[in-house]
Amino acid sequence: MDSIMPPGERIRLYRVRRGLTQEAAAQLVGKSIGAWRKWESGERSPSSLADWIEIARVLGVRDLYTLTGLPFGALPDDPVEHETVGPLRAAMTAYRPTVDEVPDAATLTASVRLAWTTWYQSPQRFSYTGPILPGLVHAARAAADAAEGADRRAVQRATCDLYLLVRPYCKRVGAQDLAAVAADRAMTAALEADDPSFRAAAAWNLGQTLSNRGFAEHAIDVCAQAIADTRTAEDPATVAALGGLHLLTAVQHARRRDERQAALALERADELAAKVGETTHHWLFFGPTNVGVHRAAVALDLSRSGEALRIGERVDAGRSPSIERRRTHLLHMARAYANRREDFAAVHMLLAALRTSPEDAGVPLMQGTVRELLTRETPTTRADVRRLAAAAGII
Repeated sequence: MDSIMPPGERIRLYRVRRGLTQEAAAQLVGKSIGAWRKWESGERSPSSLADWIEIARVLGVRDLYTLTGLPFGALPDDPVEHETVGPLRAAMTAYRPTVDEVPDAATLTASVRLAWTTWYQSPQRFSYTGPILPGLVHAARAAADAAEGADRRAVQRATCDLYLLVRPYCKRVGAQDLAAVAADRAMTAALEADDPSFRAAAAWNLGQTLSNRGFAEHAIDVCAQAIADTRTAEDPATVAALGGLHLLTAVQHARRRDERQAALALERADELAAKVGETTHHWLFFGPTNVGVHRAAVALDLSRSGEALRIGERVDAGRSPSIERRRTHLLHMARAYANRREDFAAVHMLLAALRTSPEDAGVPLMQGTVRELLTRETPTTRADVRRLAAAAGII
């Protein structure tokens, strides 16, 4: 076998030799069809050694090197739970919250706003955000228990915003069980707050959780119901959340290879972005910039790397206040360049992503792209690729 064949192409080759469809192979491994497609396209690589072993078993391959093209030391280790997860899980599952003083709605709201600002603006967002989340969860639970009347609705709005943060944090540190709990609690708080913009934001958050677990159809259903609930909204916060729902819907349709529905969702998001401009309501960061970022991502999901690059190169992601958005866009660009074997450009984008958010170096999309670049490094790219591999925890 060609020694420079990327791992994704090897997975596809052995699947075809085995006579399996993508759907059948994904079911046998216990993953979503979306995850399998990303493995084959090279957009992502299996994130743990256990995944690689299971893929090899299903495809009937005895030698991992033959399947991956990677030496054993370059394969991912099974993930270890992040050090901040234990205290956060304890706070989320405690029978009763533990606080020295129950905060009022204004204090809780200010504390949640500070945590969110740290998360989307600090390059050390994990180091600074993770340690404060358990205390905020305890505080929000205690405040919700004590609040009454109009103050209770204000507390529930702050609680919703808190769980809108807990969900992506848990996703990034690999605590998918807590991410799902946080998404459910955000929705409960939004319903208690009786505020349409919070309901829409919580639905987007829940849709993201379903999307991350590979349940594209369920994510589409959640978004469709929330869109129907808010389609006549005029206030900027709800309109922005509605735009975010359309963007999430577009991505899900792309993963299901429904190009027409993905295009329609992007068009509607474009209309809403033109109406409200760049916004930060509920930290969804909806606006023309985010629509452009998603257009490039949808093209990449549809395996159109050239189109993703043409769109992505015209997007000024630096206009987004969110480190998450900027980093993700750079990683999508890197993946698209790597798909076209334009490795020098891919390395450039990965280095930019690393500078933007050094603590995100270990995310699967970055690790998968770096592993592929390692298999075909050249004297020109070797030093930078190995620097990236070290930062991502690969070597």
